[in-house]
Amino acid sequence: MKNARRLLLAFLVPLAIAAAVFLWPSRPRAGSDRAHPPSTGASGAPGLDASGYTPDESRAIAEALVALASDPGAPALRVATDDDSTPSPERDDLGGLYAVYRPFFVRGDLNGDGRLDFAQAFVEKASGSWFHVAVFFGRAGGGFEKPVWVERAMSLGAGDISIERTLLTVVPDLALDEARRWRWDAGEGRFVDADADVPPRVDADEFPADEKPRARI
Repeated sequence: MKNARRLLLAFLVPLAIAAAVFLWPSRPRAGSDRAHPPSTGASGAPGLDASGYTPDESRAIAEALVALASDPGAPALRVATDDDSTPSPERDDLGGLYAVYRPFFVRGDLNGDGRLDFAQAFVEKASGSWFHVAVFFGRAGGGFEKPVWVERAMSLGAGDISIERTLLTVVPDLALDEARRWRWDAGEGRFVDADADVPPRVDADEFPADEKPRARI
């Protein structure tokens, strides 16, 4: 009888311990995201609204549109959205490459001051096809400066805007090998063509030895 009791205890005790370990409620580790999830806006990202803007970005855009509306000579604009883009295989590829791809809005440090700026495209309400691109520089105390207009009345529905280091790249058509790169010139207080002073490229293997090299523009 004693042996049977010992065998029963030897079987039940490990079983009880294993059940306690398995069923015990897990506790998140201190400092983990599960323990303290960040507050999120309607977009699901911290500090962003349903349209994907921070409050300061939304305020800067709204103030720019109000200022334009009070200028009799300025065109009536609205913010360009993803719906203003023309579908294409190239755009699908970019959408699959980036977790979040917004063709007409991009963030980056364009004047090298260590503060985050953003570029936004706008569309003329009357035409629905002419785009205007502006850059909003971040202020030291928070918020953004008034917009600096980089491109005016251009076709951008088939293209997008992006930032590479401190250069703003505007691609009118993703299917074409054409891009305009803009660099902020603090001395002139405007964006200038970053490739204006770059000499034409010559590819020696594209012409016969008895012909004069031709520059690729």
